Amino acid sequence: MKPRLVLIGPGLVGCALGKSLHNAGYPIAAVIGRNQDATEEAAKFIGCDVQLATTEIQAAAKGSLLLLALPDDQLAEYSTLLSDQVKLARDTCLIHFSGLHPADILTRLREDIGLLSIHPLLPFADRQMAFDSLRNCPCVIEGDQDRHPLGEELVTAFGGKAFLLPSGSKQIYHAAACIASNFMVSLTACARDLLGDCGLDPQQAMQLLTPLHRATSANILELGPEQALTGPIVRGDAGSVAIHLKALQNKSIESADFYRNLAQETLKLALKSGRLTAGRAKEISQLLNNNG
Repeated sequence: MKPRLVLIGPGLVGCALGKSLHNAGYPIAAVIGRNQDATEEAAKFIGCDVQLATTEIQAAAKGSLLLLALPDDQLAEYSTLLSDQVKLARDTCLIHFSGLHPADILTRLREDIGLLSIHPLLPFADRQMAFDSLRNCPCVIEGDQDRHPLGEELVTAFGGKAFLLPSGSKQIYHAAACIASNFMVSLTACARDLLGDCGLDPQQAMQLLTPLHRATSANILELGPEQALTGPIVRGDAGSVAIHLKALQNKSIESADFYRNLAQETLKLALKSGRLTAGRAKEISQLLNNNG
């Protein structure tokens, strides 16, 4: 028989994971949120009995797996409240879904309480889209070693792919994930706005950029970053870089500086790819370092 789950924090992450695990046969014992109406609505999305929705922390005692789908800065405080106010069953496991914090950010007042973190490497912008994307999603597992099999079991249940990560690596791991996902969104917004300066409206700009993103992602997956790199820097085309810089400098210093910083990183990758000569790289580097 599968263990009973209590979902604490039925937001985007909690709803997507709760629905996935509920569909996989894990019984939901309670859904705990701050607002009763919103929590009931979340229970409907998950597919469990709406009567299981509550704002009472004491309902956490009904399950043996407590899923703390809370913001990063609330995990420590809420787990302390759980330990102080709720008599948890023996061998209860507290599970959080932060990519930043290790499992031991959660409070453990008894030796038999397990701590585990599971981080689906997925952008949770919409709960239905996230639910649909959980299958085949890579999920990092970290925490008590004897609870790793439980983490792998849960990830397998909703169709994800489990990866183990040392506790001391969580912060660098999370930074890498933010660079790959969040910064890509920022870069797209920057490119969209620059196309706006060319007379395109935001929708037209995105129609231009979306196929470019898809083709670039496909190249990265197929060839790896070094060989997927295209454009003037890897070709050693210093003239094009100079024209870019002049055009952006005329627009704003901030835009030019943004380009310079990204171009410096691209220059390193181009050299690493073996397709850019040292001489051409030096010429481009001099351009990038010249703020005049």
